[in-house]
Amino acid sequence: MKLKTSPKATNIEVKIIGLGGAGCSSLNRLSETVSSHISMLGIDTGSATTHLNDGVEALAIGNGFGSGGNPETAVDLFRHYESKVVDFIDGADVVILLAGLGRGTGSGLAPEIARITRQLGALTIAAVNMPFEFEGRFRNQSAVHAHELLKSSADAVMTMCNDDLLNGGAMGGSLNEAFINADMNISDAVNAVALALESSPERAISVQDSLTNAGESTVVSGISTGLHAGSKAVVEAFASTSYEFVGARSAVVHVKGGIELSLRQVTDAVAKVREKIGMSAIIHVSSERLIGMGQEIGVTIVLAG
Repeated sequence: MKLKTSPKATNIEVKIIGLGGAGCSSLNRLSETVSSHISMLGIDTGSATTHLNDGVEALAIGNGFGSGGNPETAVDLFRHYESKVVDFIDGADVVILLAGLGRGTGSGLAPEIARITRQLGALTIAAVNMPFEFEGRFRNQSAVHAHELLKSSADAVMTMCNDDLLNGGAMGGSLNEAFINADMNISDAVNAVALALESSPERAISVQDSLTNAGESTVVSGISTGLHAGSKAVVEAFASTSYEFVGARSAVVHVKGGIELSLRQVTDAVAKVREKIGMSAIIHVSSERLIGMGQEIGVTIVLAG
């Protein structure tokens, strides 16, 4: 895929599509944080599109009763609306797909729409949640199958494993809190990529280059407080998963925090990421001040390749 070398970062057209209930939920959260000029579309075979925020386009497919958990049914329903999605994608340089895998709509449509967007020449990034193990064998097997299809149809697949959220004492929370945390993590990852793409022309091109044909990627995140909160949050992020990341091709690092956010916290976080993944990886950094976080510093890391 040939990358577009626009002289202005704002000329890079980013579009985001949420698929199914989980994807539409993540889309709602993103609509509150990303730039207002980024076009967003929510697609569902059920009722999720009726709850989308203002400014987010909706496409309800089928009769509104869902796909029965069958990915093939979702794809069959999508055929009647494919031209509408192609019209939405038209002109995009980067398309980011949001989905929770394991159910019908997300598992069926994510690989299919990724194939279409890539054929149209857009850098295609899928940001997906894998189900909790307790959700059952059928749902997990469906998710794994969809994930394999995505790896061959998208440039990069950013994967958030929901079971990782059960590490670090999260077992004490409710099921609803676990799903909210899963939604927040994938939204933070996409926001990090979107901010990096919009920061400057040079960085936008570099981020696109890093994610083109990056293959399987993953998302980790952590949060901490105190003098070295930035680096401690990175340690927590890497401790949340059993994967090893030495030799990762690139990383997008997003640091957010309240009154304690400082350049020192950001540089400490990046230094710790570098320590974890090695010196050869390209690292793209963004930061965001959210007063509501108080003294907390949160770090989200998208590791590509």
